[in-house]
Amino acid sequence: MHERALVSKTAIELASVTGLDRVSHVTLALSPETDAAVVEEAWRAVTSGTPVATATLTCVTRDHVLQCLECGVEYVGDKLSSCHSCGGNGLIVGPTPEVALHDWVIEEAL
Repeated sequence: MHERALVSKTAIELASVTGLDRVSHVTLALSPETDAAVVEEAWRAVTSGTPVATATLTCVTRDHVLQCLECGVEYVGDKLSSCHSCGGNGLIVGPTPEVALHDWVIEEAL
């Protein structure tokens, strides 16, 4: 399960940008091929016992950027999406990372 390594890297990134602040919400951006349920399970395992463990987690899917092999138009979608202009096949030219830190909310002090 390589998602665990990706999630671990993302949790470390979050810790480095938030320092000791408690995080109340985290949003992760996923590629179209990444299973959100697997990422959520890995997130719970990786963050267990850390200040981030109580944060709510949201996963959003981000599309790849593809370029049509027929007409050359760039469009967004998953690797099987047809060109919106001509219906041709596209090649991924801007891949979305499998798991990336998208956003977070710092818990306000009482």
